[in-house]
Amino acid sequence: MSPTTLTQLVTGTGGGTGVDGLAGDWLTGISIGATGAATVVGASATGEGELGDPLHQADAMAHPTSRGIPIDRGVGGRIMLCSCEQRDLTRHPDASSILCTVGQPFATFVVAALSVLVLGASPSSAQTADDLFASQDLQRVDLFLNSADWAKLKANFEENTYYPADLTWNGQTVRNLGIRSRGRGSRSDTKPGLRVDFDRYATGQTFLGLKSFILDNGTQDPSGIHEPVAAAFYARLGIPVSREIHTRLYVNNAYAGVYVIVESVDKDMLARVFGTIGDDTQNDGHLYEYKWNDDWRFTALGTSLDPYKLRFEPTTHESETDEELYRRIEQLVRLTNEASATSLPEAIGHLFDIPAFIRYVAAQNFLADTDGFLGAFGLNNFYLYRLENSEVHTLISWDSDNTFYSAELSINEGWSGNPLMEKLMSNPDYNALYAAEVSRTAQLAEADDWLNTEIIRQVQRVDAAMKEDVAKPFANSTYEGAAGDMLNFARPRIAFVKCELASGAGNTSCRTQ
Repeated sequence: MSPTTLTQLVTGTGGGTGVDGLAGDWLTGISIGATGAATVVGASATGEGELGDPLHQADAMAHPTSRGIPIDRGVGGRIMLCSCEQRDLTRHPDASSILCTVGQPFATFVVAALSVLVLGASPSSAQTADDLFASQDLQRVDLFLNSADWAKLKANFEENTYYPADLTWNGQTVRNLGIRSRGRGSRSDTKPGLRVDFDRYATGQTFLGLKSFILDNGTQDPSGIHEPVAAAFYARLGIPVSREIHTRLYVNNAYAGVYVIVESVDKDMLARVFGTIGDDTQNDGHLYEYKWNDDWRFTALGTSLDPYKLRFEPTTHESETDEELYRRIEQLVRLTNEASATSLPEAIGHLFDIPAFIRYVAAQNFLADTDGFLGAFGLNNFYLYRLENSEVHTLISWDSDNTFYSAELSINEGWSGNPLMEKLMSNPDYNALYAAEVSRTAQLAEADDWLNTEIIRQVQRVDAAMKEDVAKPFANSTYEGAAGDMLNFARPRIAFVKCELASGAGNTSCRTQ
């Protein structure tokens, strides 16, 4: 598709709203934020402001004049006492949204403030993570942190050093969270990917019920939509996957580019995805993030646990012994390699959810993922989860930037050299199950033109913001070409997959190129 056609198709939405200024004058404040801890600013009965004693080590935030001191309970016990003359006080880069109450004694609010600090506070709004991820619109997220810290994070982008920051989304602010650079090949000094931990410096603090999320910089995907489209499609298929949504990111009021907010794979996500089995909420099993080290394809690694410690990083039950953490994974790999194709299901069925695995790899191959479980350079980009009170392991999708490689990538791509896949596909029952899952995937992509419509919707959502993103590591012409490729993927892919299912994988008659 030519850039002209793409431009005609995409209406573009800049999205987001600017940070409003103060609609009224501020009188006093207790502020706990990224610039430091809190300082109390006192006031007399006549409303004349006076700087009080600092709490911890912080900058004061004093705005004299006016009467009355309202309270913003904020997030996670962080509070702000302020006053204003006008009732329509909205927002400020250094403050949460607040409510004005005129004529209340100052001492009353000091007592209330101290109660909030001691007893904790609840968010001022009923918004949840569902409101964030279910939105159809381009979001806006603002980060506020010391400019020197932001410069350090970018200069030392290969490190995992945390820096304190405040974050605002949709009128809600969470303070004193931690951000750090993240990623492997996607790390960048100009557009760093970020991990956002809301409880890094404040134990138990959450935002919209989330302990953390990822701000994916998208530097490996010029189209900007590979991963969010894949995640939405996997959810449609019933595959465990994080929720995702595009956002414009602003850092200290400066546009930092298009990012993707990605739900962290943690206990909250596990509970959402796996629900309950019997009386067990499935969020306290053993969760591992797979760490790519070499071109490993599930081949035998011996009985030592060291190769597994290198590849599978536990994110729950981290304090358990190596035997408790890794022996079942070693058994799964060893039995896979020792068993015949005929005996494999019985050999590993008590350790591995084979039908879920078949659905997982069928979906990845349908989306032409070259960097997944059957990736071109070995296993990559997944979490392994051992269900609570069970020995059975299953896969969780993660980091799908390298999907949509080609509309004509064969549906048996990546089988060769992977003993788990080779043996399962040598078993007539599981080979038939794989074909059925690929067929089901194609049907759900085609029904109501779902996949094509989703791609169009996401291109439209980010188009203007992508073109305005000067931090991205590619030109707008490259973005236009990649977005055009995505717009031309769904229907040809469905047709190709159907042809290979009918005529056999690798049949040249299915190809148009």
